[in-house]
Amino acid sequence: MKPNLIIFDEPVFYTEGLSKLLTESRIFDVVNICNNQETLADHLNFQPPEFLMLGSNSIALTEMYKLVQELVSQHKNIKIIVIGNFYEVGDIRKLFEKGIKSYLDRTCGYNEFVKSIAALSSSLVYICDSAKERMMDFLSHKQVHQRHQIECLTKRETEVLKLICDGLSSKKICEKLFISINTVETHRKKILMKLNVKNSAGVVKYAMENHMIS
Repeated sequence: MKPNLIIFDEPVFYTEGLSKLLTESRIFDVVNICNNQETLADHLNFQPPEFLMLGSNSIALTEMYKLVQELVSQHKNIKIIVIGNFYEVGDIRKLFEKGIKSYLDRTCGYNEFVKSIAALSSSLVYICDSAKERMMDFLSHKQVHQRHQIECLTKRETEVLKLICDGLSSKKICEKLFISINTVETHRKKILMKLNVKNSAGVVKYAMENHMIS
């Protein structure tokens, strides 16, 4: 038996056209259209579908978070697909944390939508290619920023950082490096500022994540 789909989005012409296309392709048994949350609630209570597509034209992003969370708690078996207006990487991540199973940009074609359905049918998650590119760019820029932060540390600051990671107090560090305790504290403050962390625990975490210590 083929699954059912609910499309929650606006405008009507867009949803009706997509509904007709999906019905003719025989991927779904029934495709229902909802243009407001009241109608959506009625459909979900009467006959929950296997798939639910939420469009960004129908609801603001902040409200989308709340709606997804509510839907996941009330209908655990529904696989939610969000069609977004080129959401930022952090927004997409938050949607997945709330419980969606697929994210597509609004410009994605029919074939990519079909690929997402196939992935979800196999209990996988799916992110469209354009969103993946944004994620790769984000990670790349983040790595460059982290390398820049590391490179900004002076040789002495790097020495102090490694001793902090070894668990040495400021007194022990000044004795080991033959510098005053005031100089050690100055290095500590600069390290915290350059790495954008709040305390020694943050320094150790940063150093481990960036392979600065063995």
